[in-house]
Formats: sequence, C-alpha cells, structure tokens
Amino acid sequence: MRFVKFTLLGLVGITLAFLSLGFFHTNFQYENQIEINASVEDSYATFINDSLKSEWLLGYVGNETLSGVKLRPGHRRLLKFEQDGQSFEMIEELKGIKENEKFIFDMETDLLKGTIEIYFEGDNEKTTMKVYSTMTGSNIFYRSMFYLLKSSLQKQSQVNYESFKLKVES
Repeated sequence: MRFVKFTLLGLVGITLAFLSLGFFHTNFQYENQIEINASVEDSYATFINDSLKSEWLLGYVGNETLSGVKLRPGHRRLLKFEQDGQSFEMIEELKGIKENEKFIFDMETDLLKGTIEIYFEGDNEKTTMKVYSTMTGSNIFYRSMFYLLKSSLQKQSQVNYESFKLKVES
C-alpha cells in the first residue's frame, strides 16, 4: 500500500512539475540564420513563390486564401501540410512585408500560435536570412510540451531553411 501511495505522489509531483513549465513559460523564442550564395532579390523571390514551397518546406502541400490580398498585410491563408501520412493545417496571417527586406506573419494551429519575423539582408552576391520565432502553446499542457521541444522546433526550422538555401542556389 505504501508503494502505491508513494508512486501516486511521485506521478502527481512529476505532472505538476511538467505543467508548471507551461505556467511559468507562457511563450518561447528561437532564432535561425542562414547564409545564401545568391542575391537578396533571388532569395526573396524564391521565398514568396508558392509554387516552389513544396521543394524546400517539409510536408508542404499547398495553400488556400481565406481573406485579403496576396502579399499585403492582412492576407490570411490556410497552409496545408502532410507528413508521415498525417495531414495538418495552419492559418497564416501576413502582418508586415517589404520587398527584398522582410516578411512577418502570425501562424496558428490547434496546438500553438506564433509570430515569425524573417529578414533578408545582403547584396547581389550573398544573402543573410534571419528568422525570429515567438511561439506559445494553445493551453498549459501544450505550452509545457512545446517549451521542452523548443530545440527540436528550432532544428526542424533550420532543416527547412537549409533546404531553402539549396533551392535558391540551384
């Protein structure tokens, strides 16, 4: 009986510790950066070209406009992804855009919300793409889970940006 009591107390303690992560860390941030051997103009043009996204963005299937004008602040679209036989969708709302300089959007799924700020810097031969991501889970459980998965999310983003670099340079 004592064993069961201590086991239950231990499980409750672990659960409370896990959930406290989401309570104290309501959001998290991470950064990615990539150097591309191509002009800012070519890099930016490739980035905004929806027909090329499936070639560098893992699992990307397509998108559908929900409201607004494409490439204008306020444009909302539904992005569709498929990975390992599972499909999921994400709503993207464009918040800021300046040709060859920045692309800022909010994203939302059932599990998390976030803001992604992408900046393009460079010249005719080289581009530095800097990405700043701020994420929050949709509830305390997901805030805790995504806080623990922060480095995995950052690594997956970096894989996508490395694929983007290869696409632009090809």
